[in-house]
Amino acid sequence: MNHVIAHEALQERFGKEPSFHDAEVQAVRLDSGQRTDGRASMEVDIHLFDANGLLADGRVNWILHTLTTLRFDGVEDVELDGFGPQNVLFDLRIEDLGNRAPGRARLLVSLPSSNGLGGSFRCEAATVIAVKDFEPGPHSAYRRS
Repeated sequence: MNHVIAHEALQERFGKEPSFHDAEVQAVRLDSGQRTDGRASMEVDIHLFDANGLLADGRVNWILHTLTTLRFDGVEDVELDGFGPQNVLFDLRIEDLGNRAPGRARLLVSLPSSNGLGGSFRCEAATVIAVKDFEPGPHSAYRRS
């Protein structure tokens, strides 16, 4: 996450670098940029959490339910597929491509999927724009009973 602007907000929330393994994508918003600066962008809402041992019934004790919104500016070569009612990531990978030319993609973002949404794209910049407490919905495997 070191390539992500304001990633410190997530580190502060979790007390460490959060894991995106088994995180759930809740929403994806794409904007062509035609009404603003002419640069395409994407926002992704992701449900992150941590584990704290097991409950008495043997289930994992999921804690720190968090909805984070990541914004990707200057997106190109977007390839997404499999979006559905449950979109579980295997991970979120952001690789620095080393390109420093203005207006050119410098990051490769990969969304390997365990279930549902997966894909990849390139972008100029990635930013954490929101980190909020979150209550999983009634159909989430991570909902507190």
